[in-house]
Amino acid sequence: MEKSMKKSDIIIIGGGAAGIVAVNTIHALNPGLSLTLIKDEEALVNRCSIPYGMGREKGIENYIVPNSHITATGADLVIGRVEEIDTRKKEVILQTGESYAYGQLLLATGSRPILPQLPGIESERILVVRSLGDLERLRVSVRSGRRALVVGGGYVGVELATELQQLGLRVSLVEMRERILLATTEPEFITEVEQMLEGRGIHLMTGRQVTAFEDDGRERVGVRLDDGTVLEVDLVVFSAGVVPNMELAQRAGIATSSLGIITDKSLRTSVRDVFAAGDCAEKQAFVTGQPTRGDFGTNAVFMGSVAGQNMAGMAASFMGTINANVSMVYDTSFGSAGLTEAGARQAGIDVVVGFSETLDKYPMIDGAAPLRTKLIFTRSNGVLIGGSVMKEGRGVAPHIDLISLAIQKRTTIEEFLCHQYATHPQLAAVPTENSCLLATMAAMASR
Repeated sequence: MEKSMKKSDIIIIGGGAAGIVAVNTIHALNPGLSLTLIKDEEALVNRCSIPYGMGREKGIENYIVPNSHITATGADLVIGRVEEIDTRKKEVILQTGESYAYGQLLLATGSRPILPQLPGIESERILVVRSLGDLERLRVSVRSGRRALVVGGGYVGVELATELQQLGLRVSLVEMRERILLATTEPEFITEVEQMLEGRGIHLMTGRQVTAFEDDGRERVGVRLDDGTVLEVDLVVFSAGVVPNMELAQRAGIATSSLGIITDKSLRTSVRDVFAAGDCAEKQAFVTGQPTRGDFGTNAVFMGSVAGQNMAGMAASFMGTINANVSMVYDTSFGSAGLTEAGARQAGIDVVVGFSETLDKYPMIDGAAPLRTKLIFTRSNGVLIGGSVMKEGRGVAPHIDLISLAIQKRTTIEEFLCHQYATHPQLAAVPTENSCLLATMAAMASR
């Protein structure tokens, strides 16, 4: 007897941030809809936590995104790999041959690490940062290794290098661009990070690329660079960016670009009743409106919320990515939102810049530390389009969140000068030395 096809009002493919937020949003807004979420891994790891799990004693379960985030909504959870989408019949077919019929479909298939096809890339000593298995392999390699190479100088690459060094390994970092962190960080802050890394013995090799690996079974793998240098290391960790998982969409005839699955502002794709969100979807920059990358988990959360609202019968729009981000190197935290000064000028935007340096607490408080803020406004109408913050110790995230919200609200210099804030001797700068206030004043003076 032929099995009856399983049916669901909404099917979500992918169990990362976009998929989880979408299923919870839909359930909250329209609990009568039947939901099925299909993902190809039983246990998904929170990827940004991987650098901090390599040498810590906490169990693996602390790095896993609980499936209860999905099942608590009453959604059916299916572990399996989707092989095909038939958009005409509105069916999803798994590798096992099982079929699921949908009313609406969300593609939240995420991304995968870039691993260039170089000679010797198949070596077991070459690792990536993505899955639970990757974390487990990193833990084993770190315990037995003495020298490590990190390929990629973005946030994750720098965090990996920092953690590996603190675990006692001798670390080199190769970055193809002329400096690390260039996509997100202001040059004056990059200089401080570079000094911290090099001061701890991390060898920064910028403006260079890996061309081949030589692993003949010896204790170490040889890594050849484009300038002829050969490094002998015990392990290599690639953190050179990601590519969107959009092959499933492409096979289904859904429009894509090099940046991901193409959507409109409601996150609908080119095919009726099919949405896309998260790393697999193309994004537009909030400030410029141009297609861009934005592979931060918080972007996936926002997109999952927008897609979920629309699939539940509401009307929501994806306004574009501001790419708010934070990181920490040793005892210094830093982050940014919107455009850097260089990014704004490359986009042809005439800007005014304000910089401030103050203390994060009242000066009589033990531990009061420098807090530096840089804000970017358009010269023509004075709208905030970017900002960066660096401070000693933790606590930079609330400053970046404020800047991100101000960018989202298209706040002007005059409005930001009047924003109201809290103060306390142990928690914030003195009232007259609020970092954003001082940076805004500096920008106004140069306008």
